[in-house]
Amino acid sequence: MIKWQDKFSVGYEIFDNQHKELIKIINSLEELIKDKDIHEDLLYDKINGIFSELLDYTVYHFTTEEEIFEEKGYELTEEHKNIHNEFVESVKEEVARFELGKNERVVALEIYNNLIDWLMNHILGTDKKYMNKLD
Repeated sequence: MIKWQDKFSVGYEIFDNQHKELIKIINSLEELIKDKDIHEDLLYDKINGIFSELLDYTVYHFTTEEEIFEEKGYELTEEHKNIHNEFVESVKEEVARFELGKNERVVALEIYNNLIDWLMNHILGTDKKYMNKLD
């Protein structure tokens, strides 16, 4: 479970709030994976719902960032867009591996761990580059 920390802040409330929402969605995936009382069919449906929500919100967040980058003339806009596009495609590929009756919890946990790693590295690395450059 990820808990928001000040070190995650990129200095722009809109982005910090969206990052918090992404963390909340990812944390809901972990909670679901750990719920041993849920039937596998229902687990599959709920996890798919979270994956869908996560992809939708991620695209929304990336679009928001990219629009502001363009508006502010951020010099790393294209590089950042490429990283965003690669991430969305990789998530789609990972989610495609998720099949009913095929170790749902194991695959979902692998995807969850990859999401956490990517998000933390992205926020603390790539996103920190735009701190104080969009004012």
